[in-house]
Amino acid sequence: WWRHLTPQRQDRLAVLAPLLAVFLFFAAIVTALAYLQLEEIDREQQAVQRDVEYTQQRLRLRLLERQEQFMRMAREISNRDMNLEEFKSRVDSMFNQYPELQGVAWLDDRRRIRFSQGSAVAAANQVHQGSEALHRRDRQSGFTQAHELNQPVYVQRTRSTDDAPLLQLHIPMNERERFSGVLLVEYSIDGLFRYGVPSEVSARYAVSLLDGNGTVLAGTAIPTK
Repeated sequence: WWRHLTPQRQDRLAVLAPLLAVFLFFAAIVTALAYLQLEEIDREQQAVQRDVEYTQQRLRLRLLERQEQFMRMAREISNRDMNLEEFKSRVDSMFNQYPELQGVAWLDDRRRIRFSQGSAVAAANQVHQGSEALHRRDRQSGFTQAHELNQPVYVQRTRSTDDAPLLQLHIPMNERERFSGVLLVEYSIDGLFRYGVPSEVSARYAVSLLDGNGTVLAGTAIPTK
Protein backbone atom coordinates (compact mmCIF):
# COMPACT_ATOMS: atom_id res chain seq x y z
CA TRP A 1 0.00 0.00 0.00
CA TRP A 2 2.98 2.26 0.55
CA ARG A 3 3.89 2.13 -3.17
CA HIS A 4 0.38 3.10 -4.13
CA LEU A 5 0.64 6.37 -2.14
CA THR A 6 1.69 9.58 -3.79
CA PRO A 7 5.12 10.98 -2.87
CA GLN A 8 3.44 13.84 -0.95
CA ARG A 9 1.51 11.39 1.26
CA GLN A 10 4.58 9.28 1.76
CA ASP A 11 6.43 12.38 3.01
CA ARG A 12 3.59 13.26 5.38
CA LEU A 13 3.48 9.76 6.85
CA ALA A 14 7.24 9.75 7.18
CA VAL A 15 7.01 12.94 9.26
CA LEU A 16 4.04 11.74 11.37
CA ALA A 17 5.65 8.45 12.39
CA PRO A 18 8.35 10.06 14.61
CA LEU A 19 5.76 12.47 16.06
CA LEU A 20 3.51 9.53 16.95
CA ALA A 21 6.43 7.76 18.60
CA VAL A 22 7.22 10.88 20.65
CA PHE A 23 3.55 11.22 21.64
CA LEU A 24 3.40 7.58 22.78
CA PHE A 25 6.62 8.08 24.74
CA PHE A 26 5.22 11.11 26.57
CA ALA A 27 1.93 9.29 27.18
CA ALA A 28 3.87 6.42 28.78
CA ILE A 29 5.77 8.88 30.99
CA VAL A 30 2.54 10.65 32.09
CA THR A 31 0.90 7.30 32.86
CA ALA A 32 3.89 6.16 34.90
CA LEU A 33 3.98 9.45 36.86
CA ALA A 34 0.24 9.27 37.53
CA TYR A 35 0.59 5.70 38.76
CA LEU A 36 3.47 6.62 41.06
CA GLN A 37 1.52 9.59 42.41
CA LEU A 38 -1.51 7.40 43.14
CA GLU A 39 0.75 4.90 44.89
CA GLU A 40 2.25 7.71 46.99
CA ILE A 41 -1.22 8.98 47.96
CA ASP A 42 -2.25 5.44 48.89
CA ARG A 43 0.88 5.01 51.04
CA GLU A 44 0.19 8.32 52.79
CA GLN A 45 -3.42 7.32 53.48
CA GLN A 46 -2.27 3.98 54.88
CA ALA A 47 0.27 5.77 57.08
CA VAL A 48 -2.44 8.12 58.39
CA GLN A 49 -4.74 5.16 59.05
CA ARG A 50 -1.99 3.35 60.97
CA ASP A 51 -1.28 6.46 63.06
CA VAL A 52 -5.00 6.90 63.81
CA GLU A 53 -5.32 3.27 64.90
CA TYR A 54 -2.16 3.58 67.02
CA THR A 55 -3.53 6.73 68.69
CA GLN A 56 -6.87 5.04 69.38
CA GLN A 57 -5.07 2.09 70.94
CA ARG A 58 -3.03 4.40 73.18
CA LEU A 59 -6.14 6.27 74.34
CA ARG A 60 -8.06 3.02 74.95
CA LEU A 61 -5.13 1.57 76.88
CA ARG A 62 -4.83 4.67 79.05
CA LEU A 63 -8.55 4.60 79.85
CA LEU A 64 -8.52 0.85 80.41
CA GLU A 65 -5.62 1.07 82.86
CA ARG A 66 -7.44 3.72 84.92
CA GLN A 67 -10.69 1.74 84.69
CA GLU A 68 -9.04 -1.41 86.05
CA GLN A 69 -7.56 0.57 88.95
CA PHE A 70 -10.91 2.05 89.90
CA MET A 71 -12.65 -1.30 89.47
CA ARG A 72 -10.22 -2.81 91.99
CA MET A 73 -11.01 0.03 94.37
CA ALA A 74 -14.74 -0.54 93.86
CA ARG A 75 -14.34 -4.25 94.68
CA GLU A 76 -12.32 -3.43 97.79
CA ILE A 77 -15.01 -0.99 98.92
CA SER A 78 -17.76 -3.55 98.27
CA ASN A 79 -15.84 -6.24 100.16
CA ARG A 80 -15.14 -3.74 102.97
CA ASP A 81 -11.41 -4.20 102.49
CA MET A 82 -11.02 -0.43 102.16
CA ASN A 83 -12.43 2.22 104.48
CA LEU A 84 -13.19 5.83 103.63
CA GLU A 85 -9.83 7.19 104.79
CA GLU A 86 -7.93 4.64 102.70
CA PHE A 87 -10.13 5.47 99.73
CA LYS A 88 -9.39 9.20 100.12
CA SER A 89 -5.67 8.51 100.31
CA ARG A 90 -5.76 6.32 97.19
CA VAL A 91 -7.74 8.95 95.28
CA ASP A 92 -5.28 11.69 96.25
CA SER A 93 -2.43 9.55 94.98
CA MET A 94 -4.18 8.96 91.66
CA PHE A 95 -4.87 12.68 91.26
CA ASN A 96 -1.14 13.32 91.61
CA GLN A 97 -0.20 10.58 89.15
CA TYR A 98 -2.73 11.12 86.36
CA PRO A 99 -3.30 14.74 85.26
CA GLU A 100 -6.29 13.86 83.08
CA LEU A 101 -8.20 12.75 86.18
CA GLN A 102 -10.55 15.56 87.20
CA GLY A 103 -12.96 14.14 89.76
CA VAL A 104 -13.96 11.07 91.76
CA ALA A 105 -17.15 10.43 93.73
CA TRP A 106 -18.55 7.51 95.70
CA LEU A 107 -22.35 7.25 95.82
CA ASP A 108 -24.35 4.58 97.60
CA ASP A 109 -27.36 2.71 96.22
CA ARG A 110 -29.67 5.58 97.30
CA ARG A 111 -27.52 8.14 95.45
CA ARG A 112 -26.22 9.53 98.73
CA ILE A 113 -22.72 10.99 98.47
CA ARG A 114 -20.16 9.14 100.58
CA PHE A 115 -17.21 11.00 99.07
CA SER A 116 -16.58 13.47 96.25
CA GLN A 117 -13.55 15.40 95.08
CA GLY A 118 -12.65 17.66 92.15
CA SER A 119 -15.11 18.14 89.30
CA ALA A 120 -17.10 15.12 90.50
CA VAL A 121 -18.43 17.17 93.43
CA ALA A 122 -20.92 18.89 91.11
CA ALA A 123 -21.60 15.67 89.20
CA ALA A 124 -22.32 13.75 92.42
CA ASN A 125 -24.65 16.50 93.60
CA GLN A 126 -26.58 16.27 90.34
CA VAL A 127 -26.94 12.49 90.69
CA HIS A 128 -27.99 12.90 94.32
CA GLN A 129 -30.66 15.45 93.38
CA GLY A 130 -32.17 12.90 90.98
CA SER A 131 -35.36 14.24 89.38
CA GLU A 132 -34.34 17.83 90.08
CA ALA A 133 -31.46 17.43 87.67
CA LEU A 134 -33.23 16.03 84.62
CA HIS A 135 -31.63 18.71 82.47
CA ARG A 136 -28.33 16.90 83.09
CA ARG A 137 -29.47 13.47 81.89
CA ASP A 138 -25.94 12.33 81.13
CA ARG A 139 -25.10 12.04 84.84
CA GLN A 140 -28.48 10.58 85.73
CA SER A 141 -28.37 7.98 82.96
CA GLY A 142 -24.79 6.96 83.75
CA PHE A 143 -25.75 5.98 87.30
CA THR A 144 -28.89 4.22 86.09
CA GLN A 145 -27.14 2.33 83.29
CA ALA A 146 -24.34 1.17 85.57
CA HIS A 147 -26.99 -0.10 88.01
CA GLU A 148 -29.10 -1.85 85.38
CA LEU A 149 -26.28 -3.29 83.26
CA ASN A 150 -24.00 -4.05 86.22
CA GLN A 151 -20.94 -3.09 84.24
CA PRO A 152 -18.80 0.04 83.75
CA VAL A 153 -20.48 2.72 81.64
CA TYR A 154 -18.83 5.66 79.88
CA VAL A 155 -20.84 8.85 79.38
CA GLN A 156 -19.63 11.90 77.49
CA ARG A 157 -20.68 14.92 79.44
CA THR A 158 -21.93 17.50 76.95
CA ARG A 159 -20.10 20.78 76.53
CA SER A 160 -21.82 23.89 77.81
CA THR A 161 -20.87 27.43 78.73
CA ASP A 162 -20.33 26.34 82.35
CA ASP A 163 -18.60 22.99 81.90
CA ALA A 164 -15.45 21.90 80.14
CA PRO A 165 -15.88 18.72 78.07
CA LEU A 166 -15.47 15.74 80.38
CA LEU A 167 -15.71 11.99 80.02
CA GLN A 168 -17.46 10.16 82.86
CA LEU A 169 -16.97 6.57 83.99
CA HIS A 170 -19.64 4.96 86.19
CA ILE A 171 -18.51 1.75 87.92
CA PRO A 172 -21.18 -0.27 89.76
CA MET A 173 -20.41 -1.67 93.20
CA ASN A 174 -22.01 -4.85 94.52
CA GLU A 175 -22.01 -6.07 98.10
CA ARG A 176 -22.97 -9.74 98.37
CA GLU A 177 -24.41 -9.66 94.84
CA ARG A 178 -26.59 -6.67 95.72
CA PHE A 179 -26.13 -3.27 94.11
CA SER A 180 -24.52 -0.97 96.67
CA GLY A 181 -23.62 2.15 94.70
CA VAL A 182 -21.50 3.64 91.97
CA LEU A 183 -17.97 4.94 91.72
CA LEU A 184 -18.09 8.04 89.48
CA VAL A 185 -14.87 9.11 87.74
CA GLU A 186 -14.44 12.17 85.53
CA TYR A 187 -11.65 12.69 83.01
CA SER A 188 -10.68 15.88 81.23
CA ILE A 189 -10.98 15.26 77.49
CA ASP A 190 -8.33 17.91 76.93
CA GLY A 191 -6.09 16.05 79.39
CA LEU A 192 -6.72 12.74 77.61
CA PHE A 193 -5.78 14.43 74.35
CA ARG A 194 -2.65 16.00 75.80
CA TYR A 195 -1.32 12.93 77.57
CA GLY A 196 -2.92 10.15 75.52
CA VAL A 197 -2.17 11.20 71.94
CA PRO A 198 1.42 10.19 71.05
CA SER A 199 3.71 13.19 70.66
CA GLU A 200 5.06 11.92 67.34
CA VAL A 201 1.51 11.82 65.95
CA SER A 202 0.54 15.30 67.15
CA ALA A 203 3.81 16.64 65.75
CA ARG A 204 3.09 15.14 62.32
CA TYR A 205 -0.60 15.99 61.96
CA ALA A 206 -3.24 18.48 63.06
CA VAL A 207 -5.16 16.24 65.48
CA SER A 208 -8.52 16.85 67.14
CA LEU A 209 -11.02 14.85 69.18
CA LEU A 210 -14.64 15.20 68.06
CA ASP A 211 -17.93 14.18 69.59
CA GLY A 212 -20.68 12.33 67.75
CA ASN A 213 -21.94 15.57 66.22
CA GLY A 214 -18.54 16.59 64.88
CA THR A 215 -17.94 19.27 67.55
CA VAL A 216 -14.29 19.74 68.50
CA LEU A 217 -13.71 18.68 72.12
CA ALA A 218 -9.93 19.00 72.17
CA GLY A 219 -7.06 19.64 69.81
CA THR A 220 -6.87 21.66 66.61
CA ALA A 221 -10.02 22.79 64.87
CA ILE A 222 -9.56 21.69 61.25
CA PRO A 223 -11.52 23.87 58.77
CA THR A 224 -13.70 21.98 56.33
CA LYS A 225 -13.08 22.60 52.64
